[in-house]
Amino acid sequence: MAHILGVLAVVTFLLSFQFKTRRNIIAVNLTSRLLYILQYICLGAFEGAVLDFMGLLLSFFAGLKEKEFITKHIKSIMVVNILLLLGVGFAMYQNIFSLFAILGIVFEIIALWLTKEKHIRVLSLIAAPFWFAYNLANTAYGSVVGNVFTMVSIGIAMARLDFNRKEKNLSV
Repeated sequence: MAHILGVLAVVTFLLSFQFKTRRNIIAVNLTSRLLYILQYICLGAFEGAVLDFMGLLLSFFAGLKEKEFITKHIKSIMVVNILLLLGVGFAMYQNIFSLFAILGIVFEIIALWLTKEKHIRVLSLIAAPFWFAYNLANTAYGSVVGNVFTMVSIGIAMARLDFNRKEKNLSV
């Protein structure tokens, strides 16, 4: 069951980077995080479940970034988010692979607070290898394969959406 949830989480996560708007990226990301949480619980990787739960909560708040209160205090909120993730991550620390999960979630959450979708994709690409290592160490093989696909998917999305290609005028 855990591996099926992992594959579903990965597919949903991969789809999130194919959306053009920040709002849609975050909405689909929330769904994938819920599936990852369930997968980690089934595997007994409670550290990953807790960190992804924190990621779920903080992703939700990142989606509210345009609200006046959040806009006024965005730097403070970002610092609190990072400190909260680090605190929870180190409180759940199991082994060296814990650091990979902590770094992965920190990069993902920072990415979701950014405004430009291109920057969201870049930081998410940086996060993927950290999750790859964590998932491999915790036998989350569906997610391991998914991490590879995530890196490929983000690369495709970056090529398709972020890199300006000037089309040649082929008219006669």
